[in-house]
Amino acid sequence: MSHGKKIYTPKKDEEYIAPFGPVMGYKKMTPAFVRKMNEAMSPDLADWSDKLVGKVKQELKFNEEIEKLWNEEFGHFIGRLHNYVEYRHSFGTKALDSSKFDYGVQIASGWFVRQFENEYNPLHIHTGSRMSCVGYLKLPKGIDKEWEEDYKDHHPANGHIQFAHGTPSGYSQTNFMVKPRVGDFYVFPAELFHCVYPFKTKGERRSFSVNFSFVEVPKEKTVDK
Repeated sequence: MSHGKKIYTPKKDEEYIAPFGPVMGYKKMTPAFVRKMNEAMSPDLADWSDKLVGKVKQELKFNEEIEKLWNEEFGHFIGRLHNYVEYRHSFGTKALDSSKFDYGVQIASGWFVRQFENEYNPLHIHTGSRMSCVGYLKLPKGIDKEWEEDYKDHHPANGHIQFAHGTPSGYSQTNFMVKPRVGDFYVFPAELFHCVYPFKTKGERRSFSVNFSFVEVPKEKTVDK
């Protein structure tokens, strides 16, 4: 993505502009893909917990087959998101050009997170890639009752993921709280601060994360996927 100067010129008599801040993406995963990912999760996968900040005992690294499964499911969506970001950040002057470039997703790492009661992920960012994501595969049975009580509080957070960016100012948002639902998938800049709060209900909150970059290569070269 180009980081050169962007010159904005209004095209209509009335416009609403959001030129600052990170862009996130959301996609609903198919039940078939959720099932495949749950079936692929195995305690025999390599332990990845010592590479991560989470106060979570079981974080298991993707193997090549799971990375391929993930790429087949989300590769085109990532491309569409990147195209939107290019268009937005260039004020509508740039978009993907498949006649001149090949595009692809390069995965740096991927892993399952098996979070249980009282475990959590402190505020952190991801490194070694430009983008990251989270997808939800399983929730503890009965956690809806915990959420029902938690939502009576002035700041409900149990088992939720929270993103944070920037400093408070008028007409801006600095915190973004997300309630996990099975099948929900979010993409965000890797260096966007986020955390996951603990919960009390017994059982597993299962998710996955992938660090990756979207790359463009001139047609005379190739994309290493």
